[in-house]
Amino acid sequence: MKRKLLNVLLLWFAFSSLDSYAQQNGTIKGKVLTSEGRPAQNISVQLQGKKIGTSTDNKGEFTIGKVKPGDYILKISAIGLNPIQKMINIHDGQQLELNFTLSENYAELQEVIIGGGKVNKFSRASSNTVAKVQLKDLENPQVYTSVSKELIQDQMIVTYSDVLKNVPGVILQLQNNGNGPGGTVAMRGFSGGSYLRNGVPGMTVGYLDPVNLESLEAIKGPSGALFGSSSLTSFGGLFNRITKKPMDIFEASAGYSAGSFGLSRITFDVNAPLNNDKNLLFRISGAKHYEGSFQDAGFQSYVFVAPSLTYKVNDRLSIFLDGEYMKGKNNGFYRLFVDASNATGVHTPADLNFDFKRRFVGDDMESNVTTGNFYAQADYELGRGWKSQTNFSYSSTDGDGASAYLSMAAGNKLLTRNATLSLYSKNAMTDLQQNFTGNFKIGDIGNKLLIGLDYLHNEARSNSASVAFDQIDAVNPGANYGKLNKPALIDRLSNSPFTRTSNFQNTYSVYTQDVIDLTNQLSALASIRLDRFENNGTFNLNTGVNNGQYKQTSFSPKFGLVYQPIKDKLSVFANYMNGFQNVAPVTQPDQSISNFKARQANQTEGGLKLNLLDGKLTSTLSYYYIKVNNTVRQDPDRPGFSIQNGNQLSKGFEAEAAFNPIPGFNLVAGYAYNDSKYLQASANVDGLRPESAGPRTMINAWASYRFTEGQLQGFGLGFGGNYASKNITAITTTSLFTLPAYTALNASAFYDQPRFRVGLKANNLTNEKYYIGWGTTIPQMPANFIAEFTLKLGGVK
Repeated sequence: MKRKLLNVLLLWFAFSSLDSYAQQNGTIKGKVLTSEGRPAQNISVQLQGKKIGTSTDNKGEFTIGKVKPGDYILKISAIGLNPIQKMINIHDGQQLELNFTLSENYAELQEVIIGGGKVNKFSRASSNTVAKVQLKDLENPQVYTSVSKELIQDQMIVTYSDVLKNVPGVILQLQNNGNGPGGTVAMRGFSGGSYLRNGVPGMTVGYLDPVNLESLEAIKGPSGALFGSSSLTSFGGLFNRITKKPMDIFEASAGYSAGSFGLSRITFDVNAPLNNDKNLLFRISGAKHYEGSFQDAGFQSYVFVAPSLTYKVNDRLSIFLDGEYMKGKNNGFYRLFVDASNATGVHTPADLNFDFKRRFVGDDMESNVTTGNFYAQADYELGRGWKSQTNFSYSSTDGDGASAYLSMAAGNKLLTRNATLSLYSKNAMTDLQQNFTGNFKIGDIGNKLLIGLDYLHNEARSNSASVAFDQIDAVNPGANYGKLNKPALIDRLSNSPFTRTSNFQNTYSVYTQDVIDLTNQLSALASIRLDRFENNGTFNLNTGVNNGQYKQTSFSPKFGLVYQPIKDKLSVFANYMNGFQNVAPVTQPDQSISNFKARQANQTEGGLKLNLLDGKLTSTLSYYYIKVNNTVRQDPDRPGFSIQNGNQLSKGFEAEAAFNPIPGFNLVAGYAYNDSKYLQASANVDGLRPESAGPRTMINAWASYRFTEGQLQGFGLGFGGNYASKNITAITTTSLFTLPAYTALNASAFYDQPRFRVGLKANNLTNEKYYIGWGTTIPQMPANFIAEFTLKLGGVK
């Protein structure tokens, strides 16, 4: 009996297996065509939610075999295309034939496949970090500029400072000064250089490479309500680095670039799913970079690696981890301060009898820098439109080495070389941030509510000594030219005391925001932040004395209105935004202590935003008015005393546009005008333009054309550049120094194919002699070139 039962069971399993095998014989075949009927190649054809799919061949045809009977959704898609979905049913052994027609024509399709998946590839239509909730640009009352990875690649950019040249109204002021990866910049009449990373406080000192940059957001205006004090933002705005994220496909690239002044650069970017379920994704990018200088000394050398990991635990919880590590050395620090008093008659670099190709500081006066950043993010779907996002970040920069800056003695005949030897320096930042967002309706009124908590800890340690090393003839230094070197500096400071200090700061913040859809075309935004800042003081380890302790509480509001007279195409916006800067108490000459309030900046702004021609034309035009109050200045009635009644005004107009009129052609352009002045300040600068404000007028533009079909398919040309009006870098009632206006033009040529890319770019085509600076004069690179070759692999689901 048992044997019969066993035989029956075996026979049942055998028939079940045969039936199961037969069910795998379903097949889906078909063709995908462009809008004019041409075959569409490399289009993804997938059964949604299943691990079954393929891509179309050069005839636009596809075949998916071994499909079990059942109901499916067949998805036709490619990055940058409008997807097509179709419900299908497969019967036993059925061969189902389906044909699809894309809404894109052949030229547009080629631009997507070769050009990276966007029609208007130089623009970004939305952001989830500028307002900390997902908003289209048209819906956001704040102005921001997004520099896309496509534009970065098109311009063959290798430094953050070059990325910033694509932001209207932004100009580099100081390089290699530890104030963010791009240096210190001027924006809307104020200096700054703070960087967030994916919307979270992070790297603000040291150097980073743009190899892992997806896009850079320049968020305009004082933004204290969501992003805190001016230790993280400036009154002109801030920058947010959007980094590349892991994807569920295998994709890899490796490139080499070489160029003028010894530029040698290796880059790589590898992306891969780590399991069959594709819920564990990994990506790693990196660069090895060396670059010399057009001067007789100066270099930068480093290695940069940025790994990232995404783990989708389930349908509700996702975890994102990533890091950045950079180790390098450089002699890129250069400053020249000039005696610009009226008596000298020296008011421009041309007035100096000075050879700017001479650095006056040898290459062994180098600094060593190690930067490590770690970030973690957990996203959790709470349900009913509510989400939780928990962020943790830790950033650290350690350094040591020698550096020097130059200052002209009175009359500009002699040059003082001021040198610093750092035995150790460390800057670190730890941030823990919790955000809750909810999308819900009260009656017919939609709400996007944000509630956030933030804890920020900063620490800085240093052990260094400085000395006015020597004075040499600025024109004919002779044998003294080479006397400043690292061994000589160490010897000079051997009997000098080194100053060891440490400083710790904590900031506790709570903020909330609601975006209210009053109607289908009218929305309002309201935010407020409560910020508690605690400075534990700077402790001098030599003397055992701790100075500068104080605590300060600030409120920061933000309001905005957006009206869309033509829904999703044109919006009229206005905003009121606040920023604040913590101000330390001052010990007056009579030993009394004055406790001051936080410095405040209030902006009113209005303008237009456009998204026309199905996204092919985007533009923003705005006028802003920023008033700064509570600036500490010298008391005119009591010499040596400080009072807090200073004011500053900065107002201006900005316009930018990204245009893709025909397939393959992309244009981005920006214009900015700024009028800034002290309204109530020390007598020698009252009513004058601040030397940190940058040029009044700036223009940026870049145009690119890529052939999308024919024998030249994949070949492209680019051209553009930057204009800046004269820049007053030192000004009082008795002195003036101005950097001249300049126009720097660049051009590129490239050949881009699915498996490789070759490019050549010439910078500063006309060999323009120009300078940047803030109180300083820093010469910029003359005509130079860069050539690149990149191999690309993968790109398959």
